[in-house]
Formats: sequence, C-alpha cells, structure tokens
Amino acid sequence: DMSDASADHFKGLAAQYTDAIRASDFKANIVMFFLSLTMGPIIFNRDKFPPFLTMPVLIAPFLVMFFCLFVALLPRSPKRGRANFYISGKATPADFLYRGPSNNEIPELRLRVAILSDILYWKTLCLRVAFFICIASVVVAALLLAIYAR
Repeated sequence: DMSDASADHFKGLAAQYTDAIRASDFKANIVMFFLSLTMGPIIFNRDKFPPFLTMPVLIAPFLVMFFCLFVALLPRSPKRGRANFYISGKATPADFLYRGPSNNEIPELRLRVAILSDILYWKTLCLRVAFFICIASVVVAALLLAIYAR
C-alpha cells in the first residue's frame, strides 16, 4: 500500500533526524569538555600574552563558545505540532492512549520530520559557530604565545 510506504519513509526520516540530534548533542558535550581543558592554560598564561589582551578579551571567545554550545544542548519543545507531540510535566498514562489508526498519519509524520529538521538545523548552526571559534581561538592563542612569550 502506498500510504504504508510513505509512512515508513517518514518514520525512517524521523529516526535518522533523532539519531543526528543525539550525535550533535554528544559532539557539543565533547567540545564543552575540550573547552574546559583549554581555558585553564590560557588563563594561567595570561601574563605571557601582549598587554593589550586583557582578561575579558581572552575570555570572550570562550564565553561565546560556551553560549553556542549551551544553546545547542538546550532541549527543544516545539510550538507547532503540540497536539501530536505532547509535552507536560504532569503527564499521565491516560494522556497517551491509543485512539486507533489515524487518517492523517502522513501529515503528522511530515510535521514531525519538519520539527526535527528545524531542531537539527539550529543545533548544527550553533555547533559550527562554536567549532569555528574554538579552532580559530586555539590557533590565535598559540601564535600569540609563540610570538610574545619570550
């Protein structure tokens, strides 16, 4: 049946997006750990940097990276599709009763895939910004230390 094939397609897409979101969260956690390790030596060696690089200037890239990673790790509660994606702090088993086959399963699955795609887009954007700042900051810090730490 064509609707079963379509439903299976969208279920597979939703599963792939969910896996990609989990992988994105794992990457963000790894980068947060890396940042916590690299921030210490930079602060410890602040006297070896040029005098125009004050502590707020040295810490600014780390704060931006931590903010981006924090935003990437925030759980998303989609506003669209709430009727099909119930989120509550007081949920009961009665809120999740099976009501039989749905006539509009395909539109609901398409909406779920669109929501997951939107979540993954913003997570990926925040991760890329944080990765770029992280790599650029480490390179710049290494260069500055090599030049000015004499």
